[in-house]
Amino acid sequence: MLPNRSTFSADSDPFQQIKQLQQFRWGLIGTSYLAALAAWWVQYPVSSWPLMLLLLALYGCTNLSLPWLPGARLKPQRVFALAVLYDLTLLTLMLALAGGAGNGLIALLLLPVAVSAVLLPGRIALLSAALAVSCYLLLALLLPLNPVDPQTGQLIYDPHAVHGSHQVFIDAATPAELLPAQFSSHLWQMAWAFALSAFFIAAFVSAQARLVRQKSRELQQLQQQQWQQEQMLTVATYAANAAHELATPLQNLTLLTDELNDGPPDQALLRDLQQEVQRCQLIVQQLRQNAQQLRQPQRQTPLHQVARQALQLWLVSRPEVSLDLSEQLDDSQCLVADTLAWSAALFNILDNAADAGSAVQQPRLTVRLSQQRQLFILQIEDFGSGVPATQLRELGKVPQPSPEGLGLGQFLANSSIERLGGTVTRSPSPSGGLISQIRFPAGGH
Repeated sequence: MLPNRSTFSADSDPFQQIKQLQQFRWGLIGTSYLAALAAWWVQYPVSSWPLMLLLLALYGCTNLSLPWLPGARLKPQRVFALAVLYDLTLLTLMLALAGGAGNGLIALLLLPVAVSAVLLPGRIALLSAALAVSCYLLLALLLPLNPVDPQTGQLIYDPHAVHGSHQVFIDAATPAELLPAQFSSHLWQMAWAFALSAFFIAAFVSAQARLVRQKSRELQQLQQQQWQQEQMLTVATYAANAAHELATPLQNLTLLTDELNDGPPDQALLRDLQQEVQRCQLIVQQLRQNAQQLRQPQRQTPLHQVARQALQLWLVSRPEVSLDLSEQLDDSQCLVADTLAWSAALFNILDNAADAGSAVQQPRLTVRLSQQRQLFILQIEDFGSGVPATQLRELGKVPQPSPEGLGLGQFLANSSIERLGGTVTRSPSPSGGLISQIRFPAGGH
């Protein structure tokens, strides 16, 4: 997620950028309003307060109309350029009414230059810097400073003076006495510093913004590639799960076919053979449906709801297993996007746990489901003979050899759950079996 408060993203939605620019300009306009209020409070010399208030009102109106300008969504750069032109023009006019180049707030002319460097191409940013420097020179040359009292250092202003260009002379003093050469040199040094700052800001910030936009495009391409790879991995996981599920019915089909070949046709064997074929068809059909769902946007679903539904469906397929379920839930939410992969992984873990118990005539499981403060924990305990310590360390990390299947069940379950943001741990049970624990940390997927 990108920041959207008083910052500019170099490559985002155009309308969002306009809204961010509008928020920034409200800060600049608010600063101008506060400066005008302070000037009125301290009786700072302003040529015409009615004209100043008119410019301030116009400044606010330009910002209100910014998102509604023609072509704002289609050609936002025109809106950005127009906003920069608004800022430079109105700030120059207001500064002309309040001291010209001698006003300390003249540095505000650098802010539109920085905005243009971020949002506009480099040549436009340099053009806006040249325009800002021209505004500075206009204020310094065509609208000279009010004279300064050598005793107090204060600007002197008389609206009724006729001695040309806002200047009033004290006790018949000459302009050179009121505006010493050192002070004039200092003002021109400020002008040079302003010009250098404007062009350096335009060049450097524009280069950095261009680099950020380039990196943003590269990041988007990488994200697109990652999404495609995740889709491929999901399809591969579904295919591997289907192959794992097909192993048992195909083995049964082989045995039934051998029995039919060894003796006369038996209707019971034919029915069993037909059931196994239908089971294979259902598995392939489920794989096709899973692949089709990848084309549709996935919804975030609470993990505990998906776990409940998966447990119910699994019990229908394994009615010989007794399951003891306990739940401890609060009102927090822990969501998962790929419910199919999550259900398939849970099925694999449940199947392996049930098979381990059935092998020692203990077809029962204990399942504890907990969700506290967005931390989801599903613990499955079987009552089988357990797993040796050497094999337990590798269980779920690498495919295990299996005489009846492909040995991929636990490996696929771990891969699917870890891809969704969870973890799977296995430990020996006090009853001699195995405890499999699935955890989805708080703030995870």
